[in-house]
Amino acid sequence: MDLLQLEHFLAVVDEGTFTRAAQRVCRTQPAGSQSIKKLEEEIGGQLFSRDLHDVSLTEAGKALVEYARKMVRARDDAMRELGALKTLKSGTLNIAAHETAAVYLLPAPLRTYLTRFPDVRVGIYRSPLAEIPRQVMDREVHVGFVKEEPGFHELKCIEVHSDEMILVAAPNHPRAGRQNEHVRDLAGERFVVHHLWTCTEQKILRLFEQHRTPCRIAAELWSFENIKTFVQAEVGVAIVPRITVAQELRDRVLVHIPVAELNMPRRTLMICREQGYLSDSARELIKVVRSFNGEMWRRTQRVPRTQSGKSIATA
Repeated sequence: MDLLQLEHFLAVVDEGTFTRAAQRVCRTQPAGSQSIKKLEEEIGGQLFSRDLHDVSLTEAGKALVEYARKMVRARDDAMRELGALKTLKSGTLNIAAHETAAVYLLPAPLRTYLTRFPDVRVGIYRSPLAEIPRQVMDREVHVGFVKEEPGFHELKCIEVHSDEMILVAAPNHPRAGRQNEHVRDLAGERFVVHHLWTCTEQKILRLFEQHRTPCRIAAELWSFENIKTFVQAEVGVAIVPRITVAQELRDRVLVHIPVAELNMPRRTLMICREQGYLSDSARELIKVVRSFNGEMWRRTQRVPRTQSGKSIATA
């Protein structure tokens, strides 16, 4: 029993004659009759009582008709849903990302993505960096955003953003406006750090140790938003990714203090499964994020400049 036979069967039921039914399904009458005959052979009984003037359902035909309608309707519903997924008229997109990517990196490209595909439901999940590759591997999420290449060879890595670590302070800080600071000059400064930034914090501490300078940690906080609030309140200074303070630098509520030895490139990688099925919604996100190149992100972070060419935040 196939769906085409059921379509021919329902056409006869609805139209009342084999001739009109054949026209409805764009088949010749002999072809339509042959399809009904094969269906009857499969179920082992007649579906229609045929006479010179009428075609009526037998008991077997009456029993089959509602099931046939449900099966054809389910086929049509499935095809509509699959078509909607293919054209991104529906569907979901789940993303796992670390804080910097989730809060500061993704909003701009996702705005573009959702403008193109407004019916896709996007979920962004803040996850520990170590967990994100496993979530992608186990298909808990479609794509992930990490800082280092994961150990899974089955994952494809695409670098989507490059950033730098910078020292920021409140505008009234004594060092605000200085251009050639060194790590050794920061002895005695109070630092506000991220509680979950174990790897980055270790790199910063090693940098201070290399220059025989103590790094005095005044507070450990849970988010960059907390860190920025504490720095603005002059609790201390902080070393953070530039993207996290771009707006505050533009608004001049924080200032960037250049430090000669602070050379810590920071990149963001988008990861997805290299092999196997990848949803169309995920494929389109990859295209959008890859096309959203560094210059586009720089335009969203750009700090106004004075006539002398210095950024206002550091002038």
